[in-house]
Amino acid sequence: MDVSEGHHGTHDHRHGFFGREVLELGTLLLAAGAAHLVVLSLGHSDAGVSLLIAVGLFLLAVSAAHRWHRHRTAVRRRRDSASHTARDGAPTAPAAAPVVAASPDDLLWSVRVTVSDVPGGLAALTTRFAALGVDIRLMQVHPTGTDAIDEFFVSAPAHLGAGALHTAVREAGGRDAAVRRADVHELSDTTSRTLTLVSALVGGSATLERSLLLLAAAQDVRRTPGPPEGMAREELSGTAMTLPAPDGAVLTVRRHDVPFTPVEFARCRALVHVAASLRAGPRPVSAP
Repeated sequence: MDVSEGHHGTHDHRHGFFGREVLELGTLLLAAGAAHLVVLSLGHSDAGVSLLIAVGLFLLAVSAAHRWHRHRTAVRRRRDSASHTARDGAPTAPAAAPVVAASPDDLLWSVRVTVSDVPGGLAALTTRFAALGVDIRLMQVHPTGTDAIDEFFVSAPAHLGAGALHTAVREAGGRDAAVRRADVHELSDTTSRTLTLVSALVGGSATLERSLLLLAAAQDVRRTPGPPEGMAREELSGTAMTLPAPDGAVLTVRRHDVPFTPVEFARCRALVHVAASLRAGPRPVSAP
């Protein structure tokens, strides 16, 4: 649009605005005149005053009844909408989710899923869990740039299997879901579990391999003279990671199906550094 067209559009808009003002003013004057005429016609007699009061009360009653009807209609529509949403299997509002008491027969699951790292990205998933009676016991977040890998430890009714949890995650917009049975010992938070493993490592009640296995929830840790083919001595690659052992060997940590995250790799590397410090022995403290 050129400059002349822009000024012309503004000029027309002003004329339209002025026309509306004149129309509203004329309507106001007409209503005032009509009201004055009615008052003059009926207000000079007792019957006229009573009629004016009766008309006023009638209009107020009609207005109140109309507002009440609109309110009831809106409430009924919201209730019907929530009922249809729940029947169709779509996520409903958290307040409408059924409250399901925990049962001794509930099973513990680990559900790891990739979600968009945006505000509210978890709302649909947590609401879907609540609708199924799934209780979230612990959640860990692994940021990975624009996305986040979230791991939930959930208690689910016995009749819900891995397939139902997969479906819930998919319908809530999650991606690359990995569902597995979890152990109750995994319910401790990451910091507490790491400190416990470090304490066991320092006290000699656990080996480095065992500690890595538990920290990373892995299935296999192997010590070899060198790294596997195609990997460096310290590298993260999908479901495998390599770490340099304190004695010069290489530790290869593997997990089935679920790739390691950079956060998990950093935790395991820090644990290996603790083991290396223990092997090196205490260092003399230099005088200030």
